[in-house]
Amino acid sequence: MKQTDFAWAITKYLSEYLPGQRNVSPNTIRSYRDTCKQLIIFLNETYGLKPERITFRDITAERIKNFLSWLEKERKVSVSTRNQRLAAIHSLYRYAQTEYPDIMLESQRILGIRFKKQNHPTVDYLTQDCLSCLFEQPDISTKRGRRDLALISVLYDTGARVQELIDLNAGNVRLKEPATITLIGKGNKTRYVPLMNKTKNLMESYMRENYLLENGMQQTPLFHNSRREKFTRPGIAYILTKYFNLAREKCPDISFPEIIHPHMLRHTKAIHLLEAGINLIYIRDLLGHVSITTTEIYLKAETQLKRNALENAYPQIITQDIPLWTENTELLQWLENFCR
Repeated sequence: MKQTDFAWAITKYLSEYLPGQRNVSPNTIRSYRDTCKQLIIFLNETYGLKPERITFRDITAERIKNFLSWLEKERKVSVSTRNQRLAAIHSLYRYAQTEYPDIMLESQRILGIRFKKQNHPTVDYLTQDCLSCLFEQPDISTKRGRRDLALISVLYDTGARVQELIDLNAGNVRLKEPATITLIGKGNKTRYVPLMNKTKNLMESYMRENYLLENGMQQTPLFHNSRREKFTRPGIAYILTKYFNLAREKCPDISFPEIIHPHMLRHTKAIHLLEAGINLIYIRDLLGHVSITTTEIYLKAETQLKRNALENAYPQIITQDIPLWTENTELLQWLENFCR
């Protein structure tokens, strides 16, 4: 069967362009692949187009809009996910129009489809008391408990994304002063994050116990299950949720969030750094954000943080105390006589 232009473009886009030219992460490629799969399923179910016969001529801006509506109504996805799918389609068409200039007009119409506005929720994070109670829950008399405590400590101390934690190998940890962990973030960007002394001591004990400091173990996953395989996202979420539920039971006088997820520890680290007066630029570099605008979302988490940030960022222009208006007797007298 003759290959269609749509099939050719998707194959080259996912297997060569994204990893080779854009250097995006495997997670991003999987997300874009899922978008293509859902688009193909939609075209098949709604318009009767067989996957192997779909061409760019079959895909119009109107059908893409219908696809986005289908995602929300039939697949029950959030506005955020809907916008992620549209971003993937935009990326595909920016690539495709360079390979097939004859689809440029329809490509421009598709690229003109706007993202849907959404309400951005406030950042969820743990207070110092919540975090302290959480760290007390792993049973350090057991090997698994010591592993879990080291895992949670690294997740918080480095502000790592959960995938960055999963991808850590023993060779990414430097225990000599200054102790650091090498994280590989989005777009394969590398950053070196310092380890605090307590976390460094935990990691040294954990790695020594699991023979991760020996030669030849550098490529071994830093955190692994009983089969010495890398953890999965659900696996780390399960560990964190287990100790979170224990903490809520053991510390009923502390106000905990309703749920916890691994990314919340990243938010928590950023908020705690802000509370300590650390500059946003340093927090941006620690978290691996490309733009300071992304880091500024943490200023919305607490009004007092915004106030402190503004006071630190701008000089005090007004240096004299302004008298209360009620002390201005001439103004009061004028107001009393105004309507007489």
